[in-house]
Amino acid sequence: MAFSIVTARLIVRIGWRNVLRNWRHSLAALGTMAVGFLSVAMFQGYLDELLRSQVEMIHSRNMIGEIMVRKPGNGSREARGEPWRYRLGEREQRFLEGWIAAHPREVKTRSRVLLVAGVAHAGGSAAEYWGWGHDVAEGEILRRELGWNALAGHPLRTDQPETALLSLGIGATLGCEVASDAPVIDRKTARPIAVERPFRCKQPGITLTTATRGARINAADAEVVGLTTSGGREFDERMLWMPLPFAQRLADTHDLSTYMIALHRPAEAPRLRAELRDAARAAGLELEVLDWQDSEGADMLRRGLDLIGVFRGMVVVIMLIIAGAAVLTTMMKTVRERTREVGALRSLGYRRHHLMAMFAVEAALLAVLAGAAGLVASLAATAAINSVDILYKGGMLAESIPLRVGYSPAAYAWGFVFLSLVAVAAALLAARGVTRMRIATALTESQ
Repeated sequence: MAFSIVTARLIVRIGWRNVLRNWRHSLAALGTMAVGFLSVAMFQGYLDELLRSQVEMIHSRNMIGEIMVRKPGNGSREARGEPWRYRLGEREQRFLEGWIAAHPREVKTRSRVLLVAGVAHAGGSAAEYWGWGHDVAEGEILRRELGWNALAGHPLRTDQPETALLSLGIGATLGCEVASDAPVIDRKTARPIAVERPFRCKQPGITLTTATRGARINAADAEVVGLTTSGGREFDERMLWMPLPFAQRLADTHDLSTYMIALHRPAEAPRLRAELRDAARAAGLELEVLDWQDSEGADMLRRGLDLIGVFRGMVVVIMLIIAGAAVLTTMMKTVRERTREVGALRSLGYRRHHLMAMFAVEAALLAVLAGAAGLVASLAATAAINSVDILYKGGMLAESIPLRVGYSPAAYAWGFVFLSLVAVAAALLAARGVTRMRIATALTESQ
């Protein structure tokens, strides 16, 4: 019997008939593949959503734009000892303001940043601090959905120039604590609820000291307007935020550490970064224009992403091996129990490659049904989990995060393709031995 179109159609019909006729075995194989699909899709969706939400949270909390501009060497060890040597002076600032003004359609906003470090004092308490001086109004825009970033008190305001917003850790060291048990985090979004809650401090204000150019020490008093979190436990012990003019007065400078530029269309960032580099070079300026995620400040994020990537790969491989082994076992059992059927078809003139094709088609049909069932189950499970407000602690993160699972079309696609290939390969492997049997032996084989 030639392998014609008519034969191919007949093989497909027989394969579909076998799926329905052997419904117990079909359900076993279908369930195994569907569970494998569901496991891979849910795990991948969880990690994708976790990474997406945390990277978004980091960008919002730290007011990170698509374009970061600074002096070369700003992130080096030398810059920590003598930061004034690596700051943007008036010439660089005039150039950047001119470039931003020339791109009103591309640039959404910019935030100027001055980083200062020193010791904070409150009565008899003292703590090392890392201060983030920034444009208050522009910073609120760069925080995106995290515009209200205070867990107690309120965020920085433009009409309060000599103020500071403390992280919870350094706040506790300096005698400031939240004075309310009311919920502060929206369980659906994990964002602070935009309500001013009471807090109390042992001292009405704090004194900040820092080293300035020429090894001099400057000091300034700041009113504490609220408490927040930096997102990491280590940073919570040191971080505080202040208005840029106050930070400049404290550091006795008009210079800046960095410019953060936010764009209306983030996809244009690579082109605009290249354009800004060329413009700075043409103006005779040495500026480093980069994506924040390429800076040393994002080193912990990059290492975390790499670690999670390795972890994800290992877990997915293990899950696929388990699912593949289960599918293989089920398909081999199904094929071997149909030895007489193989012998009958051989006696009717079907050749070995016809039967191999039949079992492959049967496995492919089961894979399609299993993929559909797994997809429906994945979508339903994802919607159910996301509808429940579950918060949990995320390792080194300072605050709880919501349990969310993302919809991952890519995971659905390659999960279906992989399990389909495993199913077809298992069917062919199992059918290989059966179809090589003599017809008389196959017809007399006990079931």
